[in-house]
Amino acid sequence: MYLQHTLANGIRIIHEVTVSKVAYCGFAIDAGTRDEFENEQGMAHFVEHLVFKGTRKRKAWHILNRMENVGGDLNAYTNKEETVVYSAFLNEHFERALELLADIVFNSVFPPHEIEKEVDVIIDEIQSYEDSPSELIFDDFEDLLFRNHPLGRNILGKPELLRSFTDKDALSFTSRFYHPSNMVFFVLGNIDFKRIIRQTEKFLGKISDSKN
Repeated sequence: MYLQHTLANGIRIIHEVTVSKVAYCGFAIDAGTRDEFENEQGMAHFVEHLVFKGTRKRKAWHILNRMENVGGDLNAYTNKEETVVYSAFLNEHFERALELLADIVFNSVFPPHEIEKEVDVIIDEIQSYEDSPSELIFDDFEDLLFRNHPLGRNILGKPELLRSFTDKDALSFTSRFYHPSNMVFFVLGNIDFKRIIRQTEKFLGKISDSKN
């Protein structure tokens, strides 16, 4: 069974009730490879990596440890059409997960010293990918299917473009797409829906929907 609610700023809340002691919640953001400009190829995936590297009030290690300290997990992925940032945790830690996710999605600062390190990580990912013919064939197929269209691009981007990305580029991308009416906050778990609404109002309700 799904329950839904929309906050005044446009963010949609979707909850699926389960009986498990483990819950999941996160943001599904309508921003993927298809939304990148020509000179931004790889930006959606780049931003997904960087949101874990620092906010206005947290360093990277604070972000990493926040859920791990209570046995939880924090992760993200990007595809052609969306970026998803999410957490897995015991039901009682829902508020902790929500507050952390809200912080990294809306308050990331993309520290320049972290960008260089993360670009190297992504380029290693690209090189590993290029060594796998079974993976490359899907890229070739999509390139043929969506020739000269953003959907035909590789999600990981191009090394030469990645090396040119700055914190300002990342902030420009998030200002276009990381705003309430362009995302869904989802919850899967045995958590009272009234509690979900109350806490999402607390941590998300005051966030403006206007693009920066």
